[in-house]
Amino acid sequence: MTASPDHIRPHLVRMVLSSAEGDLTEKDLAAAGWSLPQVNYSSLAYIRMIDAVENELGVYLDPEEESQHFETIETLVELVCRHLREEQAVDA
Repeated sequence: MTASPDHIRPHLVRMVLSSAEGDLTEKDLAAAGWSLPQVNYSSLAYIRMIDAVENELGVYLDPEEESQHFETIETLVELVCRHLREEQAVDA
């Protein structure tokens, strides 16, 4: 998977929306500055999103060590891209 933010962002937005129990739209998220706490993203939604990232992108996210990166779409993009770059460096 390409580790470019422009490539990863749409995937993460889709995963965040699909994990939100159906009551969150991209328009709502954008209006909240892409902030998950601002849209009352639930703990169950976070678990679903973390699982989706692991299954679809092959990136393990540690909620205990990396929870500060789960605040916004941008911080999630940065975190996932960093993990993907690290994996690519190991594989090289």
